[in-house]
Amino acid sequence: MQQSTPMNKGTAPQQDKLNLRTARTLTEFLDLIEEVKPQIPGTLWFRGQSNASHRLTPGVLRNTVSTTDWMGNPIKPGQIQISSGGGVSGISAERLLEAFKRQARPFLNHVPANDFEWMFIAQHHGLPTRLLDWSTNALVALFFAVQHAKVEEGDGIEACLSFLTDESSEDGFAVFVIDPQKVNHEIYGVDGPIDMSADSDTWIDWVNPMSSNKSVDAPICIHAPHMTTRIKAQSGAFTLHGRLIQPLDYYSALRPHITKIFIPYTSTEAIRDSLVQVGMTESFIYPELDAIARDIVRTETAHFKHSMGNHSHQ
Repeated sequence: MQQSTPMNKGTAPQQDKLNLRTARTLTEFLDLIEEVKPQIPGTLWFRGQSNASHRLTPGVLRNTVSTTDWMGNPIKPGQIQISSGGGVSGISAERLLEAFKRQARPFLNHVPANDFEWMFIAQHHGLPTRLLDWSTNALVALFFAVQHAKVEEGDGIEACLSFLTDESSEDGFAVFVIDPQKVNHEIYGVDGPIDMSADSDTWIDWVNPMSSNKSVDAPICIHAPHMTTRIKAQSGAFTLHGRLIQPLDYYSALRPHITKIFIPYTSTEAIRDSLVQVGMTESFIYPELDAIARDIVRTETAHFKHSMGNHSHQ
């Protein structure tokens, strides 16, 4: 897969800052969500990431290799680049999807109607695609952020202060917040997320943007039909990335419309416990028997540890 990284509208150097916020408890987090809600009612999208330093990059674009510099000259092994732009290479999202379509068909009860539906199903079964998952539920995003987050000791105050001057801090996890209507309007002049699978012929260039001569460069916000229980539980909200490889939070035109909420690793266990108290469990996110079993084990283990602690103090 060859991709270019031209500098055009929305891809200028990062002069505009993200809206940075910090929280150390579930209450503080929910207060921030109320704060960032738009004055005109609308639906915000949320994405949780277990490491706050990670950018908003879809799976298939995370391990690309530079092949040419901004002048088109081949890059030699170990060569230091002094400017952005140029060409990169990586795993082909299109080849991955075609292979998935060939091999997954016998295991599906419902055959997808078009390539967009195939892409949604492939994404939820772990295939790297150009899709990035979002949720319309802030607590779902927080669950994903804290699920595999590290645990550290302390009060987290210093980590929060550090993040406010360095958005790439590695001392915590994060929840990103976007307004999909503003994102799509800013880049493409359309209002609201697009249901590409409902009109797949119109949007077909997004299936393979590398072979298209249309403007399918920057990310776009889209909806997926609720074809599986997982997609339904997670809202079926995605950003679909096009020809350019930059993360969503790179584009200067979009950065003012993105809020990043940082939670220090010192709050990991407390946030997990708080989410359980409000019913945000693995079996809620993944309504499957395996997830139910894991929730039962987790609950009974916590109950056992608590009872042993009480016993030791008697």
